[in-house]
Amino acid sequence: MKLKYYIAGVAMTLSASFLFTACDDDDIIDEPVVVVTPESGNSDLSLTEKSVRVKIGADNRVALPAGGSDVKAFSLDPSVANVVEEDGKILIEGFKNGTTDIMVSDAGNNYMTLPVTVYTTENMQLSHSAMDLEAILGTSALSEDVKVTLGNGGYSAKSDNDAVQVYADEETGVVTVNARAKKDVYTAVVTVSDASGLEANFTVKVTPTFDPFTPAQIEDILSKKESLVWADCKDPSDGNEPYYFGYRLWGYGEFLNGDSDNTKTIGWWLYLDGDDYGGLKLEYPSSTAVGTSAEGKMYFRYSYYEWYGLYEYPVEVKLLEDNDERIVAIASQADLANERLNRGYFIVYK
Repeated sequence: MKLKYYIAGVAMTLSASFLFTACDDDDIIDEPVVVVTPESGNSDLSLTEKSVRVKIGADNRVALPAGGSDVKAFSLDPSVANVVEEDGKILIEGFKNGTTDIMVSDAGNNYMTLPVTVYTTENMQLSHSAMDLEAILGTSALSEDVKVTLGNGGYSAKSDNDAVQVYADEETGVVTVNARAKKDVYTAVVTVSDASGLEANFTVKVTPTFDPFTPAQIEDILSKKESLVWADCKDPSDGNEPYYFGYRLWGYGEFLNGDSDNTKTIGWWLYLDGDDYGGLKLEYPSSTAVGTSAEGKMYFRYSYYEWYGLYEYPVEVKLLEDNDERIVAIASQADLANERLNRGYFIVYK
């Protein structure tokens, strides 16, 4: 398509020719002097390509796909690509990833625009072709292990599974993966793209674990120096949404440490003026030894009994400590229907 330039009152004072600075062979044409005149109407200027892709580097120069009388050209962004004369030919050289336009003219001062895309490679490469992630049922594992090692910039990523959320840094090509563990092992395919349309894939295998806490989290629990209760459990009164319980003393309530009818009870609960405002507590057999697991029950009430029900979860209890100083226990229940793990920990100083 011809670009028509008309500058009233100015064109009449300027030469009717299109002037460029003189150049030797292999010189980059970087300072064009442009005189704009009306279209001649008898141009034989033509482009044999609608657009051009150029790989970065002098060894990858491509010929300007133009025909006509006394063809000249210059780049609108020489930092991306520029025109070079070599052995009487006009060539296009790419310098960095991106796009620009080459302006092409002929002896009659007719113009055409040639879009140019500059790229680094024809083949995208990733640091990994596959990765394995493990997470507690219903929780997510995060990874930034995969990155683009060869590409053309402008990166993006997508996953074929909603349980695996991905994001690619547009410039660095680092791919962030956030994968949620389901009840069964599954594999997702992540596709990484660049600005030039290249794509590369890697797979993400996600394996659930039914241990309520990681070894590092267990160490953190054991390092705490005060009585605490915490749980991540579904709240049936709120559409089975997860509920994170941390005790709220308000200056009231008490930690529990009881033993009756061969049942040990620990936790925290609030009774205020005779009314039940709820809490979190755990029951398990009094005979449970440290380092072993037993069947028990976890009870949870969010707040005032007339507003919220009392929820009971059959759980597996593991006793981590029981000495003269304190009791530490963890509990969990695999809710396969909702693909989550109801879990909690209890620290009660004596």
